[in-house]
Amino acid sequence: MKKLIFICILVASYSYSQNAFMEYQFKAKRGTQAAILALTDDFWGDADFKSGGINVEAMSIGNPMSSHRVVLYGDPSNWGRKDSISEDKWQAFIQKLNNHVEKWTHSSSGNVLSWVGGTDDYKYVQIYEFSATDPMAFQAAHDKIVKEMSGIMGERAVGFGTYEIGGYRGASHWVAVSYKNWEDLILTGRALQEKTKAWQEYYSKRGQIKAIRNYTLNIAKAY
Repeated sequence: MKKLIFICILVASYSYSQNAFMEYQFKAKRGTQAAILALTDDFWGDADFKSGGINVEAMSIGNPMSSHRVVLYGDPSNWGRKDSISEDKWQAFIQKLNNHVEKWTHSSSGNVLSWVGGTDDYKYVQIYEFSATDPMAFQAAHDKIVKEMSGIMGERAVGFGTYEIGGYRGASHWVAVSYKNWEDLILTGRALQEKTKAWQEYYSKRGQIKAIRNYTLNIAKAY
């Protein structure tokens, strides 16, 4: 299965530190999502990737400047499609896509440092973007609380990584958490917050962070 970032859903419970991503956010013209997905289906629908894949994601709450994003992810040492696409075909695809784009709003790239869980049932994703003063302390605290909360999270995905280029307003890191829908996000969040002792330790051990923003999205297509 394929999920993540043109950051998001993979499977299993181990580190994806070999993966990296590029994301391209845009504001689509009103009512053009179906046309955009038809274009991406035609271009990527039968693509066989060397690693990773591509997501087309629709913004939901908290990111008013963008309506969608395209995320490419995989192992940077083994990147791209197995079949070759000519420059002419690529440019034709971009030109058709631009017919449905009001403006391109933001782009970034970085690394996926860890990823746990994820199935096709959880396509509603919350992204947290922030700057961490002590990245190693944050990752240790993050990995510990993800493990402690696994009984509540079940198969929901939790990912963590860096922005190496273009982090929004100076964001250095991100966390992504998947849910079934908005209701699942709220109810699961309430259950998580009941684990007060674990959260107290997490906040005391993660180091200082500067929260930049958080928003939600739906994975419309995963190739």
